[in-house]
Amino acid sequence: MELEAIKNYLKVEHEEDDRQLLNQIAAAKSYIINGIGRYIEGHPQFELVLQMLVEHWYENKGIYESGGTGLSIPFTAENILTQLRYITVEEQENEEKDQQTPTSPDLSTENPDTG
Repeated sequence: MELEAIKNYLKVEHEEDDRQLLNQIAAAKSYIINGIGRYIEGHPQFELVLQMLVEHWYENKGIYESGGTGLSIPFTAENILTQLRYITVEEQENEEKDQQTPTSPDLSTENPDTG
């Protein structure tokens, strides 16, 4: 994931936090790999959960006690990671092929309804 994509996701326009964001991108990839054993660059769900993790860490800097409200990894990110944990690489590749948008039929050659 590119730094500019994360900055766009976070709506960060300055460069002061670039080093921090790069570290958080690397940490998020490691977090995902440590949690489920892989990270697939460019896969929409992996990219989304990476963005969520970076956003969470960017907005919640510091060390927190367990049981704090809203400071643990968001449920949505954990839920996506759980889904990704139980799908094989082949299933993900097949899913990506199935999700490719088919071309729309050319309706201009169909019989027009004139009545």
